[in-house]
Amino acid sequence: MRATWLGQAGFRLEADGVCVVVDPWVSPHELRLVPPPPLGLAAEDVDWLLVTHEHLDHLDPPFLPVLLERSPDARVVVPAPLVPHVRDLVGGDRLVAVRPGDRLDLGGVEVHVVPAFHGVTMEDAYGDGSALGEGPRFVGYVLGREPCVYHAGDTIVTGALVDALVPLGIDVALLPCNGRDAQREARGVVGNMDAAESVDLACRIGASQLVPYHWDGFAGNTASPGAVADRADGRVHVTVPARFRPLDLA
Repeated sequence: MRATWLGQAGFRLEADGVCVVVDPWVSPHELRLVPPPPLGLAAEDVDWLLVTHEHLDHLDPPFLPVLLERSPDARVVVPAPLVPHVRDLVGGDRLVAVRPGDRLDLGGVEVHVVPAFHGVTMEDAYGDGSALGEGPRFVGYVLGREPCVYHAGDTIVTGALVDALVPLGIDVALLPCNGRDAQREARGVVGNMDAAESVDLACRIGASQLVPYHWDGFAGNTASPGAVADRADGRVHVTVPARFRPLDLA
């Protein structure tokens, strides 16, 4: 599988002739620190777009018409409660609603939908989003075999998350590492696992490679990816990718 990091939580994943893009963030924002990904990477020759949750750096509504114009056969996968957010932008036959526990066949690439624990705002953090009604709003995706790749979306580490991941035989873990603290939470910023927690999760689920993300995008919500390598201390191989350059996952 070949991965190209698009910045923040976005990845382009290519395997067995199938192209999957996860959480691309393309639109401008006043707090954005990194350039948007080239449309050739984010929107062209895409078979599937996977969305983990509704925050604007994961679900980018203005980008959806661009994607569907440049990849006319692409289909869009979102957590079921988010269907109303995108129904007017994505035709019903191209929209796939999912919940944790679902399995998908993306043209020969198997995907398991797994839980995530985050929050739309601090008022509903840190759960699976069911507190807002209509079921879980946050998910992650486990894709393919040899290697089996996990994209966590945004999440903290819980026992339920570990239990869902361990049986899947994950080789490569794509994990957020920006963490959370009282100061950011007081500003309404819902956080993630930090560097130490991401390393611990990768080790607990048996991953051999950890790729940290979600450390570069927003002013006031960044982290050092080098802290992940320091925390790993040789227990798991940590790869910090360069934006927009392909990386072969082994």
